[in-house]
Amino acid sequence: MKTGLRSKLMIFLSATAVLIGFQNCGNDVAFTEKISNLGSLGVCSGVSCDLTPLTATPAVVTILMALGDQANSQLVVKGASAQLIAETVVRYASPENDPKVLLVKDRARGTESASDSDYAKDVLLARYQVTQIEEPVGGLLDSDVSGYDLIWFNNPGTPMGLAVSRDTLIRFRGGVIMQGDDLAHGSTSGTAFSMEALTGLRFIDNGTDVTCAGVKYNHNDNNGEKFRVSLDPTKIPGANAATIAFEYGNDIDTTEVSRPGLEVVAYAQGGPAACTEKRPAIVRYLKN
Repeated sequence: MKTGLRSKLMIFLSATAVLIGFQNCGNDVAFTEKISNLGSLGVCSGVSCDLTPLTATPAVVTILMALGDQANSQLVVKGASAQLIAETVVRYASPENDPKVLLVKDRARGTESASDSDYAKDVLLARYQVTQIEEPVGGLLDSDVSGYDLIWFNNPGTPMGLAVSRDTLIRFRGGVIMQGDDLAHGSTSGTAFSMEALTGLRFIDNGTDVTCAGVKYNHNDNNGEKFRVSLDPTKIPGANAATIAFEYGNDIDTTEVSRPGLEVVAYAQGGPAACTEKRPAIVRYLKN
């Protein structure tokens, strides 16, 4: 990126604040782990400028990616794409104007993409009212989610830890967003459980390997191949060409659609460009 263009796209905070970057109109700006003194979040014309709901009914959205994943101190998912995804899925999941959002950090999240939760809250969801909590030791209960319009459950790089939390999210009457690249399956460290009733996806495997023409290609920890993720432009209003396609260098669970009415908002293709196998990367269904 040219220096002049970068300077026009940066958001400068106060002299003592940390510089927060996001990808404005498809141009890279670095994101740092510590975030403070956020100013107003600028957005390109036509990209999530309108935050009105896109649903009259609460919905469940699953994003099988860590939106704040980093490689060499740079965002893996282009910042404008991540911002567009975050704001659009909120609009897809909650029928409320300016929904009250509870962002839950899965206690079993481990250390992978450690800044992902803060990035989601402080940057991607900066234009919403968001409360962030650590998942309670015994799991989420109905009383923990009462009074909120939308639950954003974040675990960037490991399976969901507690079936108790899954069951509470299934019962929750508002919108639910599940976000993390291993959230199509439940923990295998204790009693394994299925996420299918919540996500509408049947889990096949962890998705690190893609076999194409008899050759296996590895996608993990940004050290191998990269998935090519394409957002469906018919389902992402206001998207421009720079934000509807990006690369993701970590694993994305291999799944198949199992729930009637499940809508695939984005697909991911792994391996070289000649590989045609694709898997759901973002899905959504309306609650009954």
